Amino acid sequence: MSSPRPLLALAGGVLAIILASLGGVAYATLRTRPLAERLVRDVEAMARTRYPRPSHVTPSVPGTFAQQVAPELEEVLRLYSERPGALGAGASGSPCLGVIEGREPVSAMPPACREEWKKGRELVARVLAATHAEEGGLPEELGDLASPEHPYAVKGRLALLYLLQLAALETRMRLAEGQVAQAVDTCLDTLALSRELTLGGGLIGQLHSAAGHGLVYRPCAEALDAAPLERKRAAVAQLSRLAEGFLPWSEMLKQESVTMQLLYFGELMPAELLAALPEGAREVATKMPDGKRAPANPVTARLMWRKMVEGYDALIPAADRVPEARQRAFEAFDARSASELFSVEGPSGANYGRFAERVDQARLQHDALIALVEADLKRTEEGRWPERVTSRAHRSFVLESSNLGEARLKPCAPSLAEQALRVTADVPSGAWVRQTP
Repeated sequence: MSSPRPLLALAGGVLAIILASLGGVAYATLRTRPLAERLVRDVEAMARTRYPRPSHVTPSVPGTFAQQVAPELEEVLRLYSERPGALGAGASGSPCLGVIEGREPVSAMPPACREEWKKGRELVARVLAATHAEEGGLPEELGDLASPEHPYAVKGRLALLYLLQLAALETRMRLAEGQVAQAVDTCLDTLALSRELTLGGGLIGQLHSAAGHGLVYRPCAEALDAAPLERKRAAVAQLSRLAEGFLPWSEMLKQESVTMQLLYFGELMPAELLAALPEGAREVATKMPDGKRAPANPVTARLMWRKMVEGYDALIPAADRVPEARQRAFEAFDARSASELFSVEGPSGANYGRFAERVDQARLQHDALIALVEADLKRTEEGRWPERVTSRAHRSFVLESSNLGEARLKPCAPSLAEQALRVTADVPSGAWVRQTP
């Protein structure tokens, strides 16, 4: 009878190989120094990012938006801090909203709204003028890599959103006063300020931008509809240049990946790599008061870091697809994440999909403004409304009309019905009569 020792030795050797292999896999999986080194590179690239977006005015002002707006920031923050509250941070419950959107006449505007508008009017004009800069991008202290201890870091972007609300009200007031050309100028500058919030403002900037765009949408549409022929032609070119400077959603997700890694895992970085970060990013990693923190268990923390990086790497390539394809890709990503044997927290496709839908709506509104002006121009030039929307909004909107004096730009999707706009034929004499939506 043969001895069992050779079999035991063989089994022991196989077990040792298996354990060594598993140990090697575990070491490779849990090793985070390459992630930290990559994070340092990504932070440095993000800090160097420039935004050479086209200016919507000619000639543009030399320099960047950040340089132009910097002297105004202290007063912007003061105005925001001292606001009486008629215009809120999101304005959804604002008593001024009915006037801004044109559902109520300017004569019905509460006195508090009028006071806020007057108080901020000159500052709003100076900040809007800063959007004429030849290059975009928020000041560093308003971005995701700003030190959390900087006085502008917490409220800076909110303060600019507040100015967007005041600018939307200014557009409406200009219209009520019959100052159509000035109303168009103000609305285009306001759209430009909305765009600036996305250029270095991260996810928060994107969402604030979408909110501001929604506020100025209707007063801007009315101003463009009422504008004389040549101003309409110039406005189409300006709106197109504004659209060229929109930040792709994929770029926002790349920045979001960097920011979230700093918040969750910055303190897990080796000391020399942490020291290599720019000062603001280093403080985001170590001093953010409400920052996220990795789990106390070191194994779970390292698995979570790797999953976060791999998750963003999977979401980013799908981010700029058309909404339906993006949603399918994000849902598939979430399904794969949910089926993992050892599940740890990572980025959510569903959450970023919902955020992207808000930005999609702002882009759709922008396309609608272009389509409105182009339809109005066609009506003036050819004596009849065009049979279809000719701009890039042709997949999202249809033009309906039962008479030569008025048409309606309607979204194809029933869920977006509230985004419809009315277009009125130009009055031959050039006279302007205020229309109510």
